[in-house]
This record gives sequence, C-alpha cells and structure tokens, in this order.
Amino acid sequence: MERGLDVFIGVVSEEKMATADVVKRIMRVEGVDSVYELTGNFDIFVRASSHSAGELNKVIERVRACEGVVSSTTYLVLQRHDNR
Repeated sequence: MERGLDVFIGVVSEEKMATADVVKRIMRVEGVDSVYELTGNFDIFVRASSHSAGELNKVIERVRACEGVVSSTTYLVLQRHDNR
C-alpha cells in the first residue's frame, strides 16, 4: 500500500460531555487524519493512518485515552476503492 495502513475508529463518547469537546481532543492526536460526528452506534468516527502497525497502534491507544472516550472499535482498511 503506497499510503501505509489506514483504520477507522468508531468511538462512543461520554454522554455528559459535548461531542465537539471530545472531537477537539481527538483531532490533536498525531496520526489522526479526519474526525466525523455521526448518528448510530458510534458518536464519532476517526480516520487515522501510519506507515507501520506499531505506530498505528500508538495512534489508536492515544485516541482511546482521550478524555470523553468511553469505548472504541477499530476497523483496519484492507482495500480502498476511489470513484475517480
């Protein structure tokens, strides 16, 4: 993969904390590419990438350690398809 490894992290945030505040904390994590607020089972989806599994694991751990993150589920991207 020319871009390295990509993951999406589904985050459930603390109900008593503003989602925007949790997003701001997550956005400060090095390796996070973008953050989405959404509806459904997760409050936040995070896209992160790195060129090594070890570094990507550190990014995931830093996201999980952010204040306001209650739980997370990580999805490793196996293949990317662009509509271009």
